[in-house]
Amino acid sequence: ALKSTIEFVRLEPGQKYDIAGMSVILKKQRHAGDSYGYRFEQGGRSVVYSTDSEHSLADMKETESFVEFFRDANLVIFDAMYSLVEAISVKADWGHSSNIVGVEICQRANVNQLCMFHHEPASSDATLARVLADTRRFEEITRTGAPLRITSAYDGMEIDL
Repeated sequence: ALKSTIEFVRLEPGQKYDIAGMSVILKKQRHAGDSYGYRFEQGGRSVVYSTDSEHSLADMKETESFVEFFRDANLVIFDAMYSLVEAISVKADWGHSSNIVGVEICQRANVNQLCMFHHEPASSDATLARVLADTRRFEEITRTGAPLRITSAYDGMEIDL
């Protein structure tokens, strides 16, 4: 009835694509039913979107592959739904990550800014503020290089690169 042609193009992980003047690379992530992270690059700037992914520091090979995928990104938007304790215990294998894992991977990858995303829907604003403060403190006490700027996503947020 709409007289349109709908076309699906399946992109392959690890391949670089030129889309709308940007370089785009996909990486398969750990999540039921599959999930893909995306790295967007344009004009010397890069953004990585990695949500609906369970990043685990227990698998060193997988962790290193994400460190390289995140390498020198200006911004990483990261699934930080759970605390580290939840992510490795009661919420293990649920397909989501923690704020602490996000900091560790981003620090190793020399990322400029981490934006925690995909918050637990049951969390209050006060809980999210506490998680942000705790995450910033963790980054500060584990820092070995340049500071990692940490923010927490909210509706309507805009980030200038």
